[in-house]
Amino acid sequence: MEAQEYLVSFGLTGEFGRFRSAAPLALHRGERVVVRGSRGVEIACVLREATPHHARFLPNTSLGQLLRRITPADELAESQMHSKGQQLFERGRQLAAELGLPLELLDVEVLLDGEHAVLHHLRGADIDVRPFVSTLSREFALHIVLVDLTRPQEAADHEEDDEHTGCGRPNCGRGADGGCSTCGSGGGCGTCGSAKPQDMELYFAQLREQMERHRTALL
Repeated sequence: MEAQEYLVSFGLTGEFGRFRSAAPLALHRGERVVVRGSRGVEIACVLREATPHHARFLPNTSLGQLLRRITPADELAESQMHSKGQQLFERGRQLAAELGLPLELLDVEVLLDGEHAVLHHLRGADIDVRPFVSTLSREFALHIVLVDLTRPQEAADHEEDDEHTGCGRPNCGRGADGGCSTCGSGGGCGTCGSAKPQDMELYFAQLREQMERHRTALL
């Protein structure tokens, strides 16, 4: 019997989860499909057939819907959403400057449904982003979710090494007083907004390595 459940990768950060089709589909690794998950309706990539073993690895993730293989109409909509995302990106950076927010917009995803957008960004400090989000949501008629990439792996790092209570990066130089010598941020590294560009490049390289390790365990 053909499998109905697959591991599927989606989004710019390579998230993945279990998705089930309403009818059996014979899908292969690398095929592009349309799914409905917690973020909305979007295009994703098949990793492999899912098994009960994968369900044990992902017990707390919701099971998404695998709607169909990608169609020419979906590809056209994808191109349109990419253009809309570029406009949102440019307006977002402009608006952050207008509001004087210590926020650096890195990338934008407008999902296939044309109703949801994900803004990947860095924050230099705890800030009130409500005026930023509400303005963009109103101007582009989108439900907007902000993904703060300054602290994406804190919880996982705490579990791996109880001493890593600084910025969340491996080998963080957090001192006994709560300061962080690696980040140079003084009394607690917080969101590490003061890190140098080369530090941020290293951080994201390590993040990608962590994601690949988790993905390899599932595959």
